[in-house]
Amino acid sequence: MEKWRTVIGLEIHAELLTKTKIFCNCSAEFGGAPNTRCCPVCTGMPGTLPIINQQAVEYAVKAGYALNCGINKFSVFDRKNYFYPDLPKAYQISQLYRPIVGPGYVPIEVNGQKKNIRINHIHLEEDAGKLVHDAFNGISMADYNRCGIPLIEIVTEPDIASAEEAMAFVEQISLLLQYAGVCDCKMEQGSLRCDVNISLMRPDATEFGTRAEIKNINSIKSVGRAIKYEEKRQALLLEAGKKVVQETRRYNANRDKTTSMRTKENANDYRYFPEPDILQVNLTDAQLDEIKAKLPEMPSSRFKRYTEEYGISEIDAKTLIQTKIISDFFENALKRYNNPKSVAVFILGEFMRRVNLGEIDINNISFTPEEFAELVEMADTEKVSKNDAKTVFRAMVEEGGKPMDIAKSNGMIITVDTAKVEAGVDEILAANAAQVEQYKNGETKVFGFIMGQCTKALKGVATPKIIKEILESKLKAAAASAASDAEKKEDVKDNVIDTSKLTKYENADKYVPENDGKMLMIDTADVKKEFMLADAKANMGKEVEFSGCVHRIKNMGSIAFIVVRTSRDVIQTVYSADNCKDSIEGLREGFFVNVKGIVKENPKDFNGLEIELNSIKLISTNAAELPLKISQGRLNCTIEVNLDNRAASLRNPYERAIFKLQEGLVQGMHKFMQANNFTEIHSPKIVAQGAEGGANIFRLDYFGKSAFLNQSPQFYKQMAVAFFDRVYEIAPVYRAEKHATSRHINEYIGLDFEMGYIDSMYDVMKMEIAMLKSIFEYIKENYQNELKILEADVPEIKEVPSIKFADAIELLRGGEGSGKKFDLDPEDEVNLGKYAKEKYDSDFIFVTHFPSSKPPFYAMNSREDPREAYKFDLLFRGLEITSGGQRIHDYNEQVEKMKAQGLDPDDFKNYLEAHKYGLPPHGGLGIGLERLLMKLLNKNNIRETSLFPRDINRLLP
Repeated sequence: MEKWRTVIGLEIHAELLTKTKIFCNCSAEFGGAPNTRCCPVCTGMPGTLPIINQQAVEYAVKAGYALNCGINKFSVFDRKNYFYPDLPKAYQISQLYRPIVGPGYVPIEVNGQKKNIRINHIHLEEDAGKLVHDAFNGISMADYNRCGIPLIEIVTEPDIASAEEAMAFVEQISLLLQYAGVCDCKMEQGSLRCDVNISLMRPDATEFGTRAEIKNINSIKSVGRAIKYEEKRQALLLEAGKKVVQETRRYNANRDKTTSMRTKENANDYRYFPEPDILQVNLTDAQLDEIKAKLPEMPSSRFKRYTEEYGISEIDAKTLIQTKIISDFFENALKRYNNPKSVAVFILGEFMRRVNLGEIDINNISFTPEEFAELVEMADTEKVSKNDAKTVFRAMVEEGGKPMDIAKSNGMIITVDTAKVEAGVDEILAANAAQVEQYKNGETKVFGFIMGQCTKALKGVATPKIIKEILESKLKAAAASAASDAEKKEDVKDNVIDTSKLTKYENADKYVPENDGKMLMIDTADVKKEFMLADAKANMGKEVEFSGCVHRIKNMGSIAFIVVRTSRDVIQTVYSADNCKDSIEGLREGFFVNVKGIVKENPKDFNGLEIELNSIKLISTNAAELPLKISQGRLNCTIEVNLDNRAASLRNPYERAIFKLQEGLVQGMHKFMQANNFTEIHSPKIVAQGAEGGANIFRLDYFGKSAFLNQSPQFYKQMAVAFFDRVYEIAPVYRAEKHATSRHINEYIGLDFEMGYIDSMYDVMKMEIAMLKSIFEYIKENYQNELKILEADVPEIKEVPSIKFADAIELLRGGEGSGKKFDLDPEDEVNLGKYAKEKYDSDFIFVTHFPSSKPPFYAMNSREDPREAYKFDLLFRGLEITSGGQRIHDYNEQVEKMKAQGLDPDDFKNYLEAHKYGLPPHGGLGIGLERLLMKLLNKNNIRETSLFPRDINRLLP
């Protein structure tokens, strides 16, 4: 900020990893059934006395050493008095006047700039309990398991000047405490929490401004966002001539804003006095030396060793040490196979890729470092190929097991037999004479295909490297035998394609606008038509003309079959020099051509016809060979290769048919909606607040203001019901969910509608299944070709079963009931899908009446049981594709529910205006288009049904 200088100090609370609590022998382990890990001491019963946990003192000292702090040999505990339901003693044992750790510093680096952040002190204290809010039953309960967990509070000097520095500091503190072995720093579990003290001052001022404290921030990103919001808030106040109030605030991650909690307390508000039941802590030099000696190797030392001794790059070394569990895994793997670079490459590559995909939980790895190291050694010594090593690793991730056993059971162990390799390569070359001829003629792209055939046939006989060397030798010898062939090969290598013998296309009938002096006049008559397969069928025995892309060429000598790909079809044409005056010498797959010919019946062809060519002319050529074999029925590649090469892969008819069918689903919805008097709307995608709540929302800087990418058009749909009665929208929606699963993407197409004057949510549900039935009938009538290519199984919809959420949980899990669950797990959805199919022969099943705390604030609570809401999901073949329900239409009811969920109605002023001015009873839903298509085609991954998917790992193409 230019006009103001930001001053920030942090207070970081870290739970210590002791086995027992700080003043009693209760377990300090996270979790457990409520109130099962507490006793009279930690709940403050009369007549009990605390006894200090020596390990907690030792860990506090270790933390001090890890953070370059001085240790106070003499420290004292104090009582901090306040009343709150989670503090049964009505006071907390802490340290104010004589903390156990004195001043120190922690170095950070932001944008290449290094800086030391000073630490004022670290004190030792006990944690409070927590309140558990059961919204389903409308009660709050106290869980005292956390009471007495030992904490250290790290208090910095006001040295931090930006959100980036604060985030870097918290990240560094987390790393150092984990390496010291004193805290696991799991912010999501509350074992590391941060309070931010922030104020603004003029750059030339000598005194700090009035500060605000933001309490209990539980993620590093939220620390940065809360600071940036406070900077803007305080600057606006000061520039308007107003004062910043010293107060305690909370950060709302969903709204990306801070709100006031209470006026800031000072130390005298807590009435501190020395703790009478605990003696002061006295540490000797010998004790301190002993504790310091227990401090393990810290990140800076490891970084130096990795770069200087192991020769690992600085970037890779930083990545390795950034997570202690990963660094420890690396260290232990080296004990089995001392090749740091190879082990590091495998960890940073395949290992971390699967961590990022969510397939490996680093806190619960299914294989040992020793087994991992054995696999790396097997790949290095070529006992298995590099690709097979990845396959073995995947099996270790999914099922566990020793790498050697997995490799043996799958026939992956390599034993080199050169004579056998040469004989095997000769057999492959003989069986693929056409591809060898292509290679000799300069089409070197076929090497990959031949290599794949050899690798498959010679698996376990030799390494791919050896196979490649022998294959290259044999192919080069064959190519060198003909000088003319070698010359052609060189032409292809230099990207010189000889098209001189092909006839160039010129359209003698192309449209030319009329000239009216200096003005060209464009008319509306006779627009350019697109040739369809139906046009060919309608002109049997007659000449047709169309343009397309050469999809496949099969030269049979006297004739050639040339398959031409149009926008929706692949049409076989037949070329012979007797019937066609144009040459096809030099014609290649991927060229764009114009063809003319007579339509002939051919019952053996996929389409039942073919075109006998009398003209084929070149429109344009490609500058590079396609990276994929587009002309095969389905692409024989991984989904990652498919998505990385989307400009090529979507030329494959099967891939293309997926998205033509997606178009059909959309068109079918348009047709049904308009037939039922729904008005199409287009709502904004840049919004001031999220509609669905939670942290899964993308943030934007909107000209200096906080904005978001819309999670759904919910607010706008409800507003529009007031003036259109029925509305729908088909548009992108955005969810910032860090899921790397087969069922989640971060941008998808929402099929949304909202309808007024409903009597219940069942009206919405009935409308949905009628719509789906109509859509399916539409695609069966208009997308027969795509359904045939994709072998799609389109369900018949008659009646759809519906079950209440509580009954579904009872059905799936027996006596556990729904009180402890608020949503369905993926496994629950699959099992409900099977149940609906087996019992009702239905591919669909509704689940209704979810707990009222689960849906967003606009969901109407049940009139029969307010613990439930009029909310439903629709499952299709075991996957949720729809979320919908009846909305609140009454203004006062909506305001009260917002307040009940801790929301400020003033934040939703524009949304509430629709309620204030009156709304009819209404409801609606949202369907995920990609999920609907995914289950229609029985695909396993939603990215297969997204044209250009966006997920946690993909921003391109």
